[in-house]
Amino acid sequence: MGAIAALAALTLGVTGTTAAQATTHRETAAAASASAAPEFDAAFEFSSPEAWASYLDTPEGKELLREEGLTKQQVVSAAGTDGFAAKGFLDKLKKKALKKAFNALPDSWQKKLTDWAKKGKGYFKEKWNSLPGWVKKALTLGGAISVKTAIEWLIDITL
Repeated sequence: MGAIAALAALTLGVTGTTAAQATTHRETAAAASASAAPEFDAAFEFSSPEAWASYLDTPEGKELLREEGLTKQQVVSAAGTDGFAAKGFLDKLKKKALKKAFNALPDSWQKKLTDWAKKGKGYFKEKWNSLPGWVKKALTLGGAISVKTAIEWLIDITL
């Protein structure tokens, strides 16, 4: 039994320990890795008014403004008001921008995200961190919308 315990300890990278200590180490490491995994990357968790203004300076943002017949100043000033109508107006614009960003992704990514959406919001959230940074940035419009909002809207857009 001593050889098995030593092999287990060596396999786990905890040489010089007993089998009981190796088991404890393995359980502790597993619990730590499970609890340490963040739900989302912190950089993409919250939306930012500054990020929205920056997005409007991009070619995609300028195209959106042209299509809507708006100026950046009109949209940014609407973002500064707390009214329900302004929020609905901005959400409509942001959702349209997200749809454009989604459609700009390669077909393989669109298919993958659509498959995730079909499996539900919880599954999509679990898979979010597996996306490359450039996809996350595109889908959050550079931080202009939160991850939660992006996921909810993507499910609406793709289904």
